[in-house]
Amino acid sequence: MLLIGAFCRNGDVMSIRPNGHIWMAAEQFFNAAESIWNSAEGDLSKYVYPLLVNYSFACELALKSAEGKVKQPPIIENGLIPVSTIHPAVKGHNLLSIFNKLKPETRKGIEKEFISITGENLTPLLKKCGYYFEKARYPFEQKGGAYNLSAVRDLAKILLDSVMAFGLKSA
Repeated sequence: MLLIGAFCRNGDVMSIRPNGHIWMAAEQFFNAAESIWNSAEGDLSKYVYPLLVNYSFACELALKSAEGKVKQPPIIENGLIPVSTIHPAVKGHNLLSIFNKLKPETRKGIEKEFISITGENLTPLLKKCGYYFEKARYPFEQKGGAYNLSAVRDLAKILLDSVMAFGLKSA
């Protein structure tokens, strides 16, 4: 049996690589937002915060899926294989901060895919939409502000596509 990854202090095997489970969660939040967007009948103002939260969370999870951490405990004596756990390798909610915490080769790969789709750099959109999730979760705590729904929607879709393309190339 071949195990790829680094051993942790407790004997578990840890590997960091693109993770489809995290990516699928990102896609589901995106799909939920798209369902709201498409059913709004031209009045998106009734759904601003759910749209922001779902699109922003889709962005966050898409980025986090680029480096998923899989922890595999060692096989126990009776031969049973224990359950693996999956976590993002990076933490936080700010999109630019998450992106900057990824390995340089991961950042370059995602940026390259993003540019090939849009012809633009990723960083300005990450800055613009970086705090949308945190601010839209509890909008009553905010003193006001402006949000660009179209920008976060586009960012979510393109990040899903970019991370998927990067993941397929690096897997």
